[in-house]
Amino acid sequence: MIEKETKRTGDMINSRKLFDDSEKAHPITEDEMIKIEKIHGTVLLIGAEDDVLWDTAKYIRRMKQRMKEHSHTCRLEFVIYEHGTHFVFPDSMLKTMLPVGSGLFVKLAFQAARKYPEECRRARLDIDQRVRNAVAEWKNRKETEKI
Repeated sequence: MIEKETKRTGDMINSRKLFDDSEKAHPITEDEMIKIEKIHGTVLLIGAEDDVLWDTAKYIRRMKQRMKEHSHTCRLEFVIYEHGTHFVFPDSMLKTMLPVGSGLFVKLAFQAARKYPEECRRARLDIDQRVRNAVAEWKNRKETEKI
């Protein structure tokens, strides 16, 4: 199925249909759910609608709903980009992993990156800022706790 979907879509790898079909065949039970409400601290959920490996947006919405239904102490921040591909990494991280040709690699790997390169780049830049802000906030909290 992955080979068929990869060939059909032009992505380097496309497994989303496999994940969708497997969940239809075996709906996720409570025992299989990630107990996100037990996490202490800040939780960043970041994904894109055009993720072709799995339906990240659906899973983020599911976790967001779970947080509404369960008491928790964590701070939840989530964002779902229309375009960003499966590689919704901070831009600086992608450039660290692939110092030469990171943009080209993403375009070769994912059809959406070829169709929406500017939107994908803006998503990675925004993610970079969100992660930096979350880390800075965490460091500030740690410093305040020391006082």
